[in-house]
Amino acid sequence: MNMTTSKRHLITRELAAVAMGTLPADLILKNGNLVDVCTARVRPGCGLAAYKGIIACVGSCDHIMTGKDTKIVDVTGKFLCPGLIDSHMHVESSMVDLPAFARGVLPHGTTTICPDIHEITNVLGMEALNLFKESAEGLPLKVLTAMPVCVPSLPGMEDAGAVIGPEDVMASYEQGLAFLQGEQMNFPGVVYGDETVHQITGHGLQAKKILTGHYGGDDAAGLNAYVASGMIADHETTTAKGALARAELGMYVQMRYGSAWLDLPNLLPAITKHPGMDTRFFTLVTDDVTPETISREGHLVRVVREAIRLGLDPVIALQMATINAAQLLEQAQWIGSLTPGRAADILVVDSLSGFKIEQVYTDGTLVAEHGRMAVDVPGCQYPDWAVNTVHLDPLSENDFKIACTAASSISARVIRLIPGSVNTLSQTEKLPVTNGQILADPQKDIAKAAMFYRHKPGKEEKDCRSLGLVSGTGFKTGCAYASTVSHDCHNLLVVGTDDTAMALAANTLITSRGGIAVVDNGQVLAHLALPLGGLMCLESVETAAKKVFDIEQAMQQIGCPHPAFEMTMSLIGLVVLGELRLSNRGLVEMKDGNPPQLVDLFVS
Repeated sequence: MNMTTSKRHLITRELAAVAMGTLPADLILKNGNLVDVCTARVRPGCGLAAYKGIIACVGSCDHIMTGKDTKIVDVTGKFLCPGLIDSHMHVESSMVDLPAFARGVLPHGTTTICPDIHEITNVLGMEALNLFKESAEGLPLKVLTAMPVCVPSLPGMEDAGAVIGPEDVMASYEQGLAFLQGEQMNFPGVVYGDETVHQITGHGLQAKKILTGHYGGDDAAGLNAYVASGMIADHETTTAKGALARAELGMYVQMRYGSAWLDLPNLLPAITKHPGMDTRFFTLVTDDVTPETISREGHLVRVVREAIRLGLDPVIALQMATINAAQLLEQAQWIGSLTPGRAADILVVDSLSGFKIEQVYTDGTLVAEHGRMAVDVPGCQYPDWAVNTVHLDPLSENDFKIACTAASSISARVIRLIPGSVNTLSQTEKLPVTNGQILADPQKDIAKAAMFYRHKPGKEEKDCRSLGLVSGTGFKTGCAYASTVSHDCHNLLVVGTDDTAMALAANTLITSRGGIAVVDNGQVLAHLALPLGGLMCLESVETAAKKVFDIEQAMQQIGCPHPAFEMTMSLIGLVVLGELRLSNRGLVEMKDGNPPQLVDLFVS
């Protein structure tokens, strides 16, 4: 867990001595404007002294003893802020591994993350937890891992590379592999009383873990049932009404602003329209951020800046990314504020309006300065089973044909994608039948979609693949998109307007052991190989960002006008959200308050 402060009980006498001025401090920052997130004030002319990674004194530090190894930094005119805490995010969405992610986000002020690793766990199973724990060792980033509890996210509706049951969840807590419980995506299972889901919930409560949620609705009865079952935080609401409803029930609102899920502007009115309201139950999170976003705009600091731009008081915005998040995690005695006894995770910032970060300290060590790492973070070596996870034979254009026995036309369900949103719509379109097939129709913005199970050989044919239709991509004639990043089961998703192009895109990824590919008229326009679990590359954030940029440029070239639309496409398979999704087993529909169900492509 990388918590330096967990050793505080061994040095309390020394910390007291530093605070009293009888033992030299390791680090002194003087003459700063300290942002006091405990009282929501800025305290000018403030100093800070740290010892062995822990803050010993805040305020007047003129009496603090110095030694030959004491580092003294004059921060006159600068603001001292706590390190930023992202209480809900997925490292896998950055498309790089954990060490590379740390190198990418530390210069932007993120010092603590709570990664829900259900993406790679859906691929690798429980071994993913051990792999993640090993890759976190020695990082200057606090990693509080969330135990995935929805693998697969909706049993019976899809197939992942593993199945995580109640016994696995309990074992992870007993073995110290998880700090909190990950998002409970199977909210229908919670509110409708699924026994297995509630066993998992019970294990989390018994182990005294923080239980985080993923509730895709705002209905009062269901939300009350969800919170009553133990979920204390949720990032899935997209409305101010939903945000306020959660806070009123004592649930922490994790206001999301990722690369594609741009919910923050719709959520902030829950606060800005109620002046003087206590905001302690509101936090800021990224959820899913691409490497291109991190490289260009930063990580959680980007969310803080956007909240300020939208009119939120800078100190309140900072509270939401620090002390509020620490209290959500029940770790405010260790992180989240610049106060004695807490980890010396400190940001030196030029102003509270622009929030440009000049220095980043974690555990009292300068780890980044002026946007660059100041310490070395070595990479990891991964076993073969972790980088060879695409078990599919080459596909042909015949694998993408949608057969239909109707004479001339038929009504079909179409997944309508919404740019910038996690939601889809279930639409019905009347389509012509051509030579016993349903074809894509770029003129009507209708593309084909296919989902192929890719995790283990030997799957029954009926559960290996499914076909559907998608609108909202803008794809032109003769193109295709393929990806092994397909939340949450991460099977191989292919979307296109031409069967041959779809086969080429799919086979490109089968050869490269996973990734994203864009094809146009027989040519691979862009390709990002993601061999680690089919989700992550083994390169830097900057390198991955360049390749994601190429993917997005290629998407525009084939007709898609929407930014970061590869993230929107990745949710075509997220069957726990409404209204219509595609899994390897078929179309899954969840709408009008009804439980999810498998439905036919054609509407009788």
